[in-house]
Amino acid sequence: MFTAFMVALTMASTASVLVTMSLGPLLTALAARIFIGHRLPARTWLAIVVAGLGIGWMYGTQLMQGGAGGSLLGTLVALCVPLAGATNWTVVQHAHAKGHDIDLVPAVLIGAVLTALFTLPFALPFQASAHDLGLLAFLGVFQLAIPCVLSVLCAQVLKAPEVALLALFEVIFGIALAWIGAGEEPASSVLTGGALVIGALVFNELLALRGRRTTAADNALPGAH
Repeated sequence: MFTAFMVALTMASTASVLVTMSLGPLLTALAARIFIGHRLPARTWLAIVVAGLGIGWMYGTQLMQGGAGGSLLGTLVALCVPLAGATNWTVVQHAHAKGHDIDLVPAVLIGAVLTALFTLPFALPFQASAHDLGLLAFLGVFQLAIPCVLSVLCAQVLKAPEVALLALFEVIFGIALAWIGAGEEPASSVLTGGALVIGALVFNELLALRGRRTTAADNALPGAH
């Protein structure tokens, strides 16, 4: 996930990468349905269809434009991130169902070490300046390590819809800051497709959260079964 994210950012726009990464919750739901038999509510199937249309529009437009100078390939690389995340969470859910709780915090360190070893040949020869190393260290701590650890810890406390909704802020803020701070204006196809994806995710997660709260309230009523 680390490697695919960083490589994708060098090949495609920030907006394309972040919108593609936001598919994580829906791909996780599909993986759980296929591999461990979780039943999906109708709202999730609807969200998957709408998000699929959004991604299809985004990818299709890039394909018709001849890949937009590697943008299509970069977007496909970014797709590895939600696919890896879906695999990760499906394995954890399956293990939990079998009575085995897995602590994912050490996995962050293991993933970082494996990523460093995998990308070492591409980093040779080492020619980064002290300024570059400072920026890389800052990004490694505050853009990768801390968010990954916090997401793992939050997943243990918050409900899945709440975590998914919070994760969508990364997409919104990431696109906005890249646009405002770096002048990276997203293509109209990315904005259109992204709006469909984000709208589908928000719709699905809000209904899921509402359903959980309704169930909890019903269970709290005297004599409720």
